[in-house]
Amino acid sequence: MDAQFWINAWNEGRTKFHQEEYHQKLTEYFPTLHPKKGQSVLVPLCGKSKDLLWLHDLKLNVRGVELHHDAVESFFSENKLSPMQKLQDQDFTHYSYENIVISCGDFFKINENNAYDFVYDRASLVALPFEMRKNYAEVIKRSLKVGGKYLLIVYEYDQSKLEGPPFSVSSEEIQELYKDQFLIKHLSSDTVTKNGDRPSTVEGLRQVVYLLEKVN
Repeated sequence: MDAQFWINAWNEGRTKFHQEEYHQKLTEYFPTLHPKKGQSVLVPLCGKSKDLLWLHDLKLNVRGVELHHDAVESFFSENKLSPMQKLQDQDFTHYSYENIVISCGDFFKINENNAYDFVYDRASLVALPFEMRKNYAEVIKRSLKVGGKYLLIVYEYDQSKLEGPPFSVSSEEIQELYKDQFLIKHLSSDTVTKNGDRPSTVEGLRQVVYLLEKVN
């Protein structure tokens, strides 16, 4: 799997994972992290998620990263965020409105150390195959401040029953990826009811939420 997979998914309209409402686990758990006005949150592989608006309303500095220009431009146009500013650098095109910036480009080229107070990952880690997830975790580790908190939402299911993405990510793998720098807390695990979306067709699929706090 490479960047072209997701570019094709957007071009072909295979993006039904986007929700019209704020993610229930975001609104349930993020307030417990006690975010303060002016703090920063990184949202990897954000697409055109409305969750960015919810974080914006908390007066956080919201930084999304997304591969496909159409997704970014759709986010600003569909939500009537105008005037949008646009800035190009070597690796990214940065789209911005007030305290929201979405950087369009390769997430793995982010080179910011200890820049963020929070990371919110609803559909990023699970979008990547096993061989890419270690490099993804390294970017997260670099980007988050010591003491920073990472709200992570994944799926667990029998991978033989569905060819990802989204991929199944076990608790054992999360420990392996993050235990060297994070305290890891399991928050919830819920069976996903069948609602027509591709992942929910798998019997026994669970949505699992973790809170990770960076300690070194």
